[in-house]
Amino acid sequence: MTGSPMAMPLRIMHRWRQRMSGVELSILFCATAFALLVAHRGSVAPVLSAMPPAAPMPLWEMAGLTFLHVALSLAIVVAASLLLSGAACQWPRFRALLIPALSVARAVPGLGLIGILAAVFPPSLTIMLVAASSMIWRIVTAVLDAEDTLPAALDEVATGLRMTGWQRFWRLKIPVAVPLTTFRAMQAMPAFWVRLLSAEGLMMLMSHQATGGCGAAALQAMLDHHPLRIVEVSVLILLLILVVDQALMRPMTGWAQRYRPEGPFETRSRPQSWLLTIWRRTKPMLWLSGTIGEALAWVGNWRLGRPRSILPERDRPVRAFPEALLPLISLLLLAYAIYHAGLVRQVPSDLAEGVLTLSHVCGTLALCVLVWVPLGLLISERGSSLRTPFRTAVVACGLFPAVLLYPLCRELGLDSSVILLFLGAHWLVGVVVLDAAKAIPSGLRQVAVGLRLRGILLWRRLLLPAIAPELCGGLLTAVVPVWNAVMVAEAFVPSDSGLGAALLSEALSGAVGAQILALMLLTLLSMLLDRLVLQPLAVNAAQKYTI
Repeated sequence: MTGSPMAMPLRIMHRWRQRMSGVELSILFCATAFALLVAHRGSVAPVLSAMPPAAPMPLWEMAGLTFLHVALSLAIVVAASLLLSGAACQWPRFRALLIPALSVARAVPGLGLIGILAAVFPPSLTIMLVAASSMIWRIVTAVLDAEDTLPAALDEVATGLRMTGWQRFWRLKIPVAVPLTTFRAMQAMPAFWVRLLSAEGLMMLMSHQATGGCGAAALQAMLDHHPLRIVEVSVLILLLILVVDQALMRPMTGWAQRYRPEGPFETRSRPQSWLLTIWRRTKPMLWLSGTIGEALAWVGNWRLGRPRSILPERDRPVRAFPEALLPLISLLLLAYAIYHAGLVRQVPSDLAEGVLTLSHVCGTLALCVLVWVPLGLLISERGSSLRTPFRTAVVACGLFPAVLLYPLCRELGLDSSVILLFLGAHWLVGVVVLDAAKAIPSGLRQVAVGLRLRGILLWRRLLLPAIAPELCGGLLTAVVPVWNAVMVAEAFVPSDSGLGAALLSEALSGAVGAQILALMLLTLLSMLLDRLVLQPLAVNAAQKYTI
Protein backbone atom coordinates (compact mmCIF):
# COMPACT_ATOMS: atom_id res chain seq x y z
CA MET A 1 0.00 0.00 0.00
CA THR A 2 3.04 2.17 -0.16
CA GLY A 3 6.13 2.13 -2.24
CA SER A 4 8.82 4.17 -3.89
CA PRO A 5 10.04 3.76 -7.47
CA MET A 6 13.58 4.09 -6.12
CA ALA A 7 13.22 0.77 -4.27
CA MET A 8 13.36 -1.13 -7.54
CA PRO A 9 14.71 -0.47 -11.06
CA LEU A 10 12.50 1.70 -13.25
CA ARG A 11 12.35 -1.00 -15.91
CA ILE A 12 10.44 -3.19 -13.41
CA MET A 13 8.01 -0.44 -12.48
CA HIS A 14 7.39 0.09 -16.20
CA ARG A 15 6.80 -3.68 -16.62
CA TRP A 16 9.77 -4.20 -18.94
CA ARG A 17 11.36 -7.64 -19.23
CA GLN A 18 9.42 -9.53 -16.59
CA ARG A 19 10.48 -12.77 -18.27
CA MET A 20 13.75 -14.18 -19.52
CA SER A 21 14.61 -12.57 -22.85
CA GLY A 22 15.96 -14.63 -25.72
CA VAL A 23 18.39 -11.85 -26.60
CA GLU A 24 19.81 -11.87 -23.06
CA LEU A 25 20.37 -15.63 -23.17
CA SER A 26 21.96 -15.32 -26.61
CA ILE A 27 24.37 -12.63 -25.40
CA LEU A 28 25.35 -14.73 -22.38
CA PHE A 29 25.87 -17.94 -24.39
CA CYS A 30 27.71 -16.25 -27.26
CA ALA A 31 30.03 -14.30 -24.94
CA THR A 32 30.84 -17.49 -23.02
CA ALA A 33 31.47 -19.45 -26.22
CA PHE A 34 33.75 -16.75 -27.60
CA ALA A 35 35.70 -16.57 -24.32
CA LEU A 36 36.10 -20.36 -24.21
CA LEU A 37 37.36 -20.50 -27.79
CA VAL A 38 39.82 -17.67 -27.23
CA ALA A 39 41.02 -19.02 -23.88
CA HIS A 40 41.49 -22.52 -25.30
CA ARG A 41 43.44 -21.42 -28.34
CA GLY A 42 45.50 -18.71 -26.67
CA SER A 43 48.50 -19.46 -24.51
CA VAL A 44 47.49 -18.12 -21.11
CA ALA A 45 50.16 -18.07 -18.45
CA PRO A 46 49.23 -19.57 -15.08
CA VAL A 47 48.10 -17.05 -12.51
CA LEU A 48 50.07 -18.58 -9.66
CA SER A 49 53.75 -17.80 -9.57
CA ALA A 50 56.66 -19.31 -7.70
CA MET A 51 57.73 -16.05 -6.06
CA PRO A 52 58.11 -16.16 -2.27
CA PRO A 53 55.90 -13.88 -0.18
CA ALA A 54 57.26 -10.34 0.06
CA ALA A 55 57.72 -8.45 3.30
CA PRO A 56 54.44 -6.91 4.50
CA MET A 57 54.00 -3.21 3.85
CA PRO A 58 53.35 -0.69 6.64
CA LEU A 59 49.73 0.10 7.33
CA TRP A 60 49.91 3.65 6.04
CA GLU A 61 51.31 2.43 2.72
CA MET A 62 48.56 -0.19 2.52
CA ALA A 63 45.96 2.51 3.17
CA GLY A 64 47.46 4.78 0.53
CA LEU A 65 47.45 1.98 -2.05
CA THR A 66 43.84 1.09 -1.28
CA PHE A 67 42.82 4.74 -1.53
CA LEU A 68 44.57 4.94 -4.90
CA HIS A 69 42.69 1.84 -6.05
CA VAL A 70 39.41 3.46 -4.96
CA ALA A 71 40.12 6.73 -6.78
CA LEU A 72 41.23 5.05 -10.01
CA SER A 73 38.34 2.57 -9.90
CA LEU A 74 35.80 5.39 -9.60
CA ALA A 75 37.56 7.17 -12.47
CA ILE A 76 37.15 4.01 -14.58
CA VAL A 77 33.47 3.90 -13.63
CA VAL A 78 32.91 7.51 -14.74
CA ALA A 79 34.84 7.15 -18.00
CA ALA A 80 33.27 3.84 -19.02
CA SER A 81 29.76 4.96 -18.04
CA LEU A 82 30.02 8.17 -20.06
CA LEU A 83 31.39 6.28 -23.04
CA LEU A 84 28.69 3.60 -23.06
CA SER A 85 25.76 5.88 -22.28
CA GLY A 86 26.95 8.46 -24.81
CA ALA A 87 27.23 5.83 -27.53
CA ALA A 88 23.77 4.51 -26.63
CA CYS A 89 22.27 8.00 -26.91
CA GLN A 90 24.03 8.57 -30.24
CA TRP A 91 23.29 5.28 -32.03
CA PRO A 92 19.87 3.60 -31.57
CA ARG A 93 21.10 0.22 -32.83
CA PHE A 94 23.85 0.16 -30.23
CA ARG A 95 21.29 1.09 -27.57
CA ALA A 96 19.02 -1.77 -28.65
CA LEU A 97 21.92 -4.18 -28.10
CA LEU A 98 23.21 -2.46 -24.95
CA ILE A 99 19.97 -2.76 -22.97
CA PRO A 100 19.90 -6.60 -22.93
CA ALA A 101 23.68 -6.66 -22.55
CA LEU A 102 23.35 -4.53 -19.41
CA SER A 103 20.79 -6.97 -18.03
CA VAL A 104 23.32 -9.77 -18.48
CA ALA A 105 26.22 -7.72 -17.14
CA ARG A 106 24.34 -6.81 -13.96
CA ALA A 107 23.86 -10.50 -13.24
CA VAL A 108 27.60 -11.26 -13.50
CA PRO A 109 29.24 -11.50 -10.04
CA GLY A 110 32.01 -8.94 -10.31
CA LEU A 111 34.42 -10.85 -8.09
CA GLY A 112 34.16 -13.87 -10.38
CA LEU A 113 35.99 -11.96 -13.11
CA ILE A 114 39.23 -11.73 -11.15
CA GLY A 115 40.83 -14.94 -12.42
CA ILE A 116 39.95 -14.22 -16.05
CA LEU A 117 41.14 -10.60 -15.89
CA ALA A 118 44.31 -11.57 -14.00
CA ALA A 119 45.35 -13.75 -16.93
CA VAL A 120 45.33 -10.70 -19.21
CA PHE A 121 45.98 -7.57 -17.12
CA PRO A 122 48.52 -6.71 -14.40
CA PRO A 123 47.45 -7.14 -10.76
CA SER A 124 46.69 -3.48 -9.96
CA LEU A 125 44.57 -2.98 -13.07
CA THR A 126 42.78 -6.27 -12.37
CA ILE A 127 41.83 -5.08 -8.87
CA MET A 128 40.45 -1.81 -10.22
CA LEU A 129 38.50 -3.47 -13.04
CA VAL A 130 36.94 -5.99 -10.65
CA ALA A 131 35.95 -3.22 -8.23
CA ALA A 132 34.48 -1.05 -11.00
CA SER A 133 32.74 -3.80 -12.97
CA SER A 134 29.33 -3.96 -11.30
CA MET A 135 29.05 -0.21 -10.65
CA ILE A 136 29.50 0.60 -14.35
CA TRP A 137 26.35 -1.28 -15.30
CA ARG A 138 24.38 0.43 -12.51
CA ILE A 139 25.41 3.91 -13.66
CA VAL A 140 24.77 3.25 -17.36
CA THR A 141 21.36 1.76 -16.57
CA ALA A 142 20.53 4.81 -14.45
CA VAL A 143 21.40 7.14 -17.36
CA LEU A 144 19.22 5.16 -19.76
CA ASP A 145 16.35 4.99 -17.24
CA ALA A 146 16.54 8.74 -16.65
CA GLU A 147 16.57 9.36 -20.41
CA ASP A 148 13.31 7.45 -20.74
CA THR A 149 11.70 9.86 -18.24
CA LEU A 150 12.89 12.96 -20.11
CA PRO A 151 9.94 15.35 -20.68
CA ALA A 152 8.93 15.79 -24.31
CA ALA A 153 8.98 19.57 -23.87
CA LEU A 154 12.74 19.50 -23.27
CA ASP A 155 13.21 17.50 -26.45
CA GLU A 156 11.29 20.13 -28.39
CA VAL A 157 13.37 22.93 -26.86
CA ALA A 158 16.59 21.10 -27.74
CA THR A 159 15.37 20.67 -31.32
CA GLY A 160 14.44 24.34 -31.52
CA LEU A 161 17.90 25.36 -30.30
CA ARG A 162 19.45 23.08 -32.96
CA MET A 163 21.52 21.17 -30.41
CA THR A 164 23.94 18.59 -31.72
CA GLY A 165 24.10 15.07 -30.35
CA TRP A 166 27.05 16.04 -28.15
CA GLN A 167 25.20 19.04 -26.67
CA ARG A 168 21.99 17.10 -26.21
CA PHE A 169 23.85 14.46 -24.23
CA TRP A 170 25.88 16.81 -22.00
CA ARG A 171 23.42 19.66 -21.54
CA LEU A 172 20.13 17.77 -21.41
CA LYS A 173 20.43 14.06 -20.67
CA ILE A 174 23.27 14.06 -18.14
CA PRO A 175 21.70 16.73 -15.83
CA VAL A 176 18.40 14.84 -15.85
CA ALA A 177 20.22 11.60 -14.97
CA VAL A 178 22.29 13.06 -12.11
CA PRO A 179 19.83 12.31 -9.22
CA LEU A 180 19.25 8.70 -10.23
CA THR A 181 22.92 7.99 -10.97
CA THR A 182 24.03 9.33 -7.58
CA PHE A 183 21.36 7.25 -5.85
CA ARG A 184 22.52 4.09 -7.66
CA ALA A 185 26.15 4.93 -6.89
CA MET A 186 25.36 5.25 -3.19
CA GLN A 187 23.59 1.89 -3.31
CA ALA A 188 26.58 0.27 -5.02
CA MET A 189 29.29 1.53 -2.63
CA PRO A 190 29.05 -1.29 -0.02
CA ALA A 191 29.37 -3.95 -2.73
CA PHE A 192 32.16 -1.86 -4.28
CA TRP A 193 34.18 -2.07 -1.06
CA VAL A 194 33.58 -5.83 -0.79
CA ARG A 195 34.82 -6.41 -4.35
CA LEU A 196 37.81 -4.12 -3.91
CA LEU A 197 39.06 -5.62 -0.63
CA SER A 198 38.37 -9.18 -1.76
CA ALA A 199 40.21 -8.56 -5.03
CA GLU A 200 43.22 -7.16 -3.18
CA GLY A 201 43.36 -10.24 -0.99
CA LEU A 202 42.88 -12.71 -3.83
CA MET A 203 45.54 -11.04 -5.96
CA MET A 204 47.97 -11.53 -3.09
CA LEU A 205 47.24 -15.26 -3.18
CA MET A 206 47.51 -15.39 -6.98
CA SER A 207 50.78 -13.47 -7.25
CA HIS A 208 52.33 -14.49 -3.89
CA GLN A 209 53.05 -10.81 -3.18
CA ALA A 210 51.85 -9.09 0.00
CA THR A 211 51.55 -5.72 -1.73
CA GLY A 212 47.85 -5.53 -2.49
CA GLY A 213 46.49 -2.92 -0.08
CA CYS A 214 44.30 -3.24 3.01
CA GLY A 215 42.50 -6.28 1.62
CA ALA A 216 45.79 -8.14 1.27
CA ALA A 217 46.86 -7.06 4.75
CA ALA A 218 43.60 -8.34 6.26
CA LEU A 219 43.88 -11.68 4.47
CA GLN A 220 47.51 -12.08 5.48
CA ALA A 221 46.58 -11.43 9.10
CA MET A 222 43.82 -14.05 8.85
CA LEU A 223 46.25 -16.61 7.45
CA ASP A 224 48.81 -15.81 10.15
CA HIS A 225 46.15 -15.89 12.91
CA HIS A 226 46.93 -12.38 14.17
CA PRO A 227 43.64 -11.03 15.58
CA LEU A 228 45.21 -7.73 16.67
CA ARG A 229 46.44 -7.11 13.13
CA ILE A 230 42.94 -7.85 11.80
CA VAL A 231 41.47 -5.27 14.18
CA GLU A 232 44.04 -2.66 13.12
CA VAL A 233 43.35 -3.22 9.42
CA SER A 234 39.59 -3.18 10.03
CA VAL A 235 39.82 0.17 11.83
CA LEU A 236 41.94 1.52 8.99
CA ILE A 237 39.38 0.35 6.44
CA LEU A 238 36.62 2.03 8.42
CA LEU A 239 38.57 5.28 8.34
CA LEU A 240 39.01 4.98 4.58
CA ILE A 241 35.30 4.31 4.11
CA LEU A 242 34.50 7.34 6.27
CA VAL A 243 36.85 9.57 4.28
CA VAL A 244 35.42 8.47 0.92
CA ASP A 245 31.87 8.82 2.21
CA GLN A 246 32.45 12.29 3.67
CA ALA A 247 34.65 13.62 0.88
CA LEU A 248 32.79 12.23 -2.14
CA MET A 249 29.52 10.37 -1.70
CA ARG A 250 27.64 12.66 0.70
CA PRO A 251 28.61 15.90 -1.09
CA MET A 252 27.67 14.30 -4.39
CA THR A 253 24.26 13.24 -3.04
CA GLY A 254 23.51 16.72 -1.72
CA TRP A 255 24.72 18.34 -4.95
CA ALA A 256 22.52 16.05 -7.05
CA GLN A 257 19.33 17.33 -5.41
CA ARG A 258 19.49 20.57 -7.38
CA TYR A 259 18.97 18.62 -10.61
CA ARG A 260 15.69 17.03 -9.57
CA PRO A 261 12.90 18.17 -11.97
CA GLU A 262 10.53 18.78 -9.06
CA GLY A 263 13.22 20.53 -7.03
CA PRO A 264 15.04 19.38 -3.87
CA PHE A 265 13.18 17.71 -1.03
CA GLU A 266 11.96 20.33 1.40
CA THR A 267 11.16 17.93 4.21
CA ARG A 268 14.38 15.93 3.92
CA SER A 269 17.69 17.32 5.12
CA ARG A 270 20.59 17.06 2.73
CA PRO A 271 23.48 14.78 3.67
CA GLN A 272 26.04 16.76 5.63
CA SER A 273 29.81 16.43 5.26
CA TRP A 274 32.42 18.14 7.40
CA LEU A 275 34.91 18.04 4.52
CA LEU A 276 32.36 19.77 2.28
CA THR A 277 31.89 22.46 4.93
CA ILE A 278 35.65 23.10 5.05
CA TRP A 279 35.75 23.16 1.25
CA ARG A 280 33.00 25.80 1.07
CA ARG A 281 34.79 28.04 3.59
CA THR A 282 38.11 27.95 1.73
CA LYS A 283 38.50 30.48 -1.10
CA PRO A 284 41.05 28.49 -3.17
CA MET A 285 38.75 25.48 -3.06
CA LEU A 286 35.78 27.58 -4.18
CA TRP A 287 37.85 28.95 -7.04
CA LEU A 288 38.82 25.40 -8.02
CA SER A 289 35.17 24.30 -7.98
CA GLY A 290 34.15 27.23 -10.17
CA THR A 291 36.94 26.52 -12.62
CA ILE A 292 35.93 22.86 -12.92
CA GLY A 293 32.28 23.86 -13.44
CA GLU A 294 33.20 26.33 -16.17
CA ALA A 295 35.40 23.74 -17.86
CA LEU A 296 32.56 21.17 -17.88
CA ALA A 297 30.15 23.78 -19.27
CA TRP A 298 32.67 24.64 -21.97
CA VAL A 299 33.03 20.98 -22.94
CA GLY A 300 29.26 20.53 -23.00
CA ASN A 301 28.83 23.49 -25.37
CA TRP A 302 31.06 22.02 -28.08
CA ARG A 303 29.13 21.77 -31.33
CA LEU A 304 30.34 18.36 -32.39
CA GLY A 305 28.30 16.78 -35.14
CA ARG A 306 25.34 18.19 -36.99
CA PRO A 307 22.27 19.85 -35.44
CA ARG A 308 19.26 17.56 -35.18
CA SER A 309 15.80 18.64 -36.22
CA ILE A 310 14.09 15.45 -35.11
CA LEU A 311 12.97 14.01 -31.81
CA PRO A 312 15.41 11.84 -29.84
CA GLU A 313 16.64 8.60 -31.32
CA ARG A 314 14.62 6.45 -28.96
CA ASP A 315 11.51 7.35 -31.00
CA ARG A 316 13.00 5.83 -34.11
CA PRO A 317 11.77 2.35 -34.99
CA VAL A 318 14.49 -0.18 -34.32
CA ARG A 319 14.45 -3.55 -35.99
CA ALA A 320 13.70 -6.27 -33.45
CA PHE A 321 16.00 -9.23 -32.98
CA PRO A 322 14.72 -12.69 -33.95
CA GLU A 323 14.38 -13.92 -30.39
CA ALA A 324 13.06 -17.33 -31.45
CA LEU A 325 16.21 -18.46 -33.26
CA LEU A 326 19.01 -16.67 -31.45
CA PRO A 327 18.91 -18.70 -28.19
CA LEU A 328 19.00 -22.02 -30.07
CA ILE A 329 21.89 -20.96 -32.28
CA SER A 330 23.85 -19.52 -29.39
CA LEU A 331 23.24 -22.65 -27.29
CA LEU A 332 24.63 -24.83 -30.07
CA LEU A 333 27.65 -22.53 -30.31
CA LEU A 334 28.14 -22.79 -26.54
CA ALA A 335 27.94 -26.59 -26.65
CA TYR A 336 30.59 -26.67 -29.37
CA ALA A 337 32.85 -24.32 -27.39
CA ILE A 338 32.52 -26.46 -24.26
CA TYR A 339 33.36 -29.58 -26.24
CA HIS A 340 36.26 -27.84 -27.97
CA ALA A 341 37.66 -26.69 -24.61
CA GLY A 342 37.41 -30.21 -23.12
CA LEU A 343 35.02 -29.22 -20.33
CA VAL A 344 32.17 -31.64 -21.03
CA ARG A 345 32.95 -33.78 -17.97
CA GLN A 346 32.91 -30.73 -15.73
CA VAL A 347 29.38 -29.62 -16.66
CA PRO A 348 27.45 -32.11 -14.41
CA SER A 349 29.54 -31.29 -11.34
CA ASP A 350 29.17 -27.55 -11.95
CA LEU A 351 25.41 -27.93 -12.32
CA ALA A 352 25.23 -29.79 -9.00
CA GLU A 353 27.36 -27.13 -7.30
CA GLY A 354 25.15 -24.46 -8.88
CA VAL A 355 22.03 -25.94 -7.30
CA LEU A 356 23.76 -25.84 -3.92
CA THR A 357 24.77 -22.21 -4.43
CA LEU A 358 21.22 -21.28 -5.45
CA SER A 359 19.93 -22.84 -2.24
CA HIS A 360 22.42 -20.73 -0.26
CA VAL A 361 21.23 -17.52 -1.95
CA CYS A 362 17.54 -18.32 -1.51
CA GLY A 363 18.12 -19.28 2.12
CA THR A 364 19.90 -15.98 2.70
CA LEU A 365 16.97 -13.96 1.31
CA ALA A 366 14.50 -15.97 3.36
CA LEU A 367 16.57 -15.41 6.51
CA CYS A 368 16.71 -11.65 5.80
CA VAL A 369 12.92 -11.53 5.53
CA LEU A 370 12.33 -13.67 8.64
CA VAL A 371 14.66 -11.52 10.74
CA TRP A 372 13.88 -8.00 9.54
CA VAL A 373 10.14 -8.04 8.89
CA PRO A 374 9.13 -8.63 12.53
CA LEU A 375 12.10 -6.71 13.92
CA GLY A 376 11.62 -3.68 11.67
CA LEU A 377 7.88 -3.50 12.26
CA LEU A 378 8.30 -3.79 16.03
CA ILE A 379 10.88 -1.01 16.01
CA SER A 380 8.64 1.21 13.89
CA GLU A 381 5.65 0.61 16.14
CA ARG A 382 7.68 1.87 19.10
CA GLY A 383 7.84 5.35 17.55
CA SER A 384 10.23 7.56 15.64
CA SER A 385 12.48 8.09 18.67
CA LEU A 386 13.78 4.54 18.29
CA ARG A 387 13.39 4.12 14.52
CA THR A 388 15.62 7.00 13.42
CA PRO A 389 18.78 6.11 15.41
CA PHE A 390 18.29 2.44 14.66
CA ARG A 391 18.08 3.13 10.93
CA THR A 392 21.21 5.27 11.11
CA ALA A 393 23.06 2.46 12.86
CA VAL A 394 21.92 -0.08 10.26
CA VAL A 395 23.09 2.11 7.38
CA ALA A 396 26.43 2.73 9.08
CA CYS A 397 26.97 -0.98 9.71
CA GLY A 398 26.06 -1.72 6.10
CA LEU A 399 29.05 0.28 4.87
CA PHE A 400 31.44 -2.07 6.67
CA PRO A 401 32.64 -4.94 4.41
CA ALA A 402 31.12 -8.09 5.87
CA VAL A 403 33.96 -10.29 4.56
CA LEU A 404 36.16 -9.03 7.41
CA LEU A 405 33.75 -10.68 9.87
CA TYR A 406 34.02 -14.13 8.30
CA PRO A 407 37.05 -15.27 10.41
CA LEU A 408 35.20 -14.25 13.58
CA CYS A 409 32.16 -16.25 12.49
CA ARG A 410 34.35 -19.28 11.90
CA GLU A 411 35.82 -18.98 15.41
CA LEU A 412 32.30 -18.76 16.85
CA GLY A 413 31.13 -21.80 14.91
CA LEU A 414 28.79 -19.77 12.64
CA ASP A 415 30.35 -21.19 9.47
CA SER A 416 27.19 -21.65 7.42
CA SER A 417 27.17 -20.09 3.96
CA VAL A 418 23.70 -18.68 4.58
CA ILE A 419 24.81 -16.90 7.74
CA LEU A 420 27.94 -15.49 6.10
CA LEU A 421 25.96 -14.20 3.13
CA PHE A 422 23.32 -12.82 5.50
CA LEU A 423 25.93 -10.55 7.09
CA GLY A 424 26.40 -8.66 3.84
CA ALA A 425 22.79 -8.41 2.65
CA HIS A 426 20.52 -8.09 5.68
CA TRP A 427 21.07 -4.35 6.19
CA LEU A 428 19.48 -3.58 2.80
CA VAL A 429 16.31 -5.41 3.79
CA GLY A 430 16.39 -3.74 7.20
CA VAL A 431 16.54 -0.23 5.76
CA VAL A 432 13.74 -1.05 3.30
CA VAL A 433 11.45 -2.39 6.04
CA LEU A 434 12.09 0.59 8.32
CA ASP A 435 11.43 3.08 5.52
CA ALA A 436 8.32 1.24 4.34
CA ALA A 437 6.87 1.12 7.86
CA LYS A 438 7.54 4.83 8.30
CA ALA A 439 5.77 5.62 5.00
CA ILE A 440 2.47 3.98 6.01
CA PRO A 441 -0.16 6.74 5.72
CA SER A 442 -1.31 8.10 9.06
CA GLY A 443 -4.92 7.86 7.89
CA LEU A 444 -4.66 4.10 7.57
CA ARG A 445 -3.15 3.89 11.03
CA GLN A 446 -6.04 5.90 12.45
CA VAL A 447 -8.56 3.64 10.71
CA ALA A 448 -6.79 0.59 12.15
CA VAL A 449 -6.97 2.14 15.64
CA GLY A 450 -10.66 2.96 15.15
CA LEU A 451 -11.41 -0.60 14.05
CA ARG A 452 -9.35 -1.93 17.00
CA LEU A 453 -7.05 -3.98 14.82
CA ARG A 454 -4.44 -5.62 17.02
CA GLY A 455 -2.02 -8.49 17.00
CA ILE A 456 -2.04 -10.87 14.05
CA LEU A 457 -5.04 -9.19 12.46
CA LEU A 458 -3.23 -5.82 12.38
CA TRP A 459 -0.19 -7.39 10.74
CA ARG A 460 -2.27 -9.27 8.14
CA ARG A 461 -4.59 -6.40 7.21
CA LEU A 462 -2.28 -3.37 7.40
CA LEU A 463 1.41 -3.80 8.21
CA LEU A 464 2.43 -6.67 5.92
CA PRO A 465 0.46 -5.44 2.85
CA ALA A 466 1.78 -1.91 3.45
CA ILE A 467 5.45 -2.91 3.30
CA ALA A 468 5.06 -5.58 0.58
CA PRO A 469 6.02 -3.38 -2.43
CA GLU A 470 9.11 -1.95 -0.75
CA LEU A 471 10.11 -5.32 0.68
CA CYS A 472 9.91 -7.14 -2.66
CA GLY A 473 11.81 -4.33 -4.35
CA GLY A 474 14.38 -4.45 -1.58
CA LEU A 475 15.01 -8.14 -2.22
CA LEU A 476 16.06 -7.23 -5.77
CA THR A 477 18.66 -4.89 -4.27
CA ALA A 478 19.71 -7.22 -1.47
CA VAL A 479 20.47 -10.13 -3.78
CA VAL A 480 23.25 -8.18 -5.55
CA PRO A 481 25.81 -8.28 -2.69
CA VAL A 482 24.88 -11.90 -2.07
CA TRP A 483 26.03 -12.97 -5.54
CA ASN A 484 29.13 -10.78 -5.23
CA ALA A 485 30.19 -12.38 -1.94
CA VAL A 486 29.20 -15.98 -2.69
CA MET A 487 32.76 -16.95 -3.72
CA VAL A 488 34.34 -15.82 -0.46
CA ALA A 489 31.49 -16.99 1.77
CA GLU A 490 31.42 -20.53 0.38
CA ALA A 491 35.21 -20.77 0.55
CA PHE A 492 35.07 -20.06 4.31
CA VAL A 493 32.74 -23.02 4.92
CA PRO A 494 34.56 -26.34 5.38
CA SER A 495 31.45 -28.56 5.50
CA ASP A 496 29.95 -27.92 2.06
CA SER A 497 31.05 -26.02 -1.00
CA GLY A 498 29.16 -24.63 -3.97
CA LEU A 499 29.75 -23.12 -7.37
CA GLY A 500 31.27 -19.98 -5.83
CA ALA A 501 33.89 -22.01 -3.94
CA ALA A 502 34.63 -24.01 -7.09
CA LEU A 503 35.10 -20.80 -9.06
CA LEU A 504 37.50 -19.43 -6.43
CA SER A 505 39.53 -22.65 -6.47
CA GLU A 506 39.75 -22.52 -10.26
CA ALA A 507 40.82 -18.87 -10.13
CA LEU A 508 43.65 -19.69 -7.71
CA SER A 509 44.83 -22.58 -9.90
CA GLY A 510 44.70 -20.59 -13.13
CA ALA A 511 42.13 -22.78 -14.94
CA VAL A 512 40.71 -20.05 -17.19
CA GLY A 513 38.35 -22.27 -19.19
CA ALA A 514 36.81 -23.78 -16.07
CA GLN A 515 36.39 -20.29 -14.60
CA ILE A 516 34.51 -19.08 -17.68
CA LEU A 517 32.11 -22.02 -17.51
CA ALA A 518 31.50 -21.63 -13.76
CA LEU A 519 31.02 -17.87 -14.10
CA MET A 520 28.49 -18.40 -16.88
CA LEU A 521 26.49 -20.78 -14.71
CA LEU A 522 26.57 -18.33 -11.79
CA THR A 523 25.34 -15.57 -14.08
CA LEU A 524 22.59 -17.81 -15.47
CA LEU A 525 21.43 -18.70 -11.95
CA SER A 526 21.36 -15.02 -11.01
CA MET A 527 19.31 -14.18 -14.11
CA LEU A 528 16.86 -17.03 -13.49
CA LEU A 529 16.28 -16.01 -9.88
CA ASP A 530 15.86 -12.37 -10.88
CA ARG A 531 13.60 -12.86 -13.93
CA LEU A 532 11.50 -15.81 -12.81
CA VAL A 533 11.08 -15.12 -9.08
CA LEU A 534 12.09 -11.69 -7.78
CA GLN A 535 10.93 -9.47 -10.63
CA PRO A 536 7.44 -10.99 -10.95
CA LEU A 537 7.12 -10.88 -7.17
CA ALA A 538 8.08 -7.18 -7.07
CA VAL A 539 5.79 -6.25 -9.96
CA ASN A 540 2.79 -8.11 -8.53
CA ALA A 541 3.30 -6.57 -5.09
CA ALA A 542 3.62 -3.09 -6.58
CA GLN A 543 0.50 -3.50 -8.72
CA LYS A 544 -1.57 -4.98 -5.92
CA TYR A 545 -0.60 -2.93 -2.87
CA THR A 546 0.84 0.41 -4.05
CA ILE A 547 -1.46 3.40 -3.69
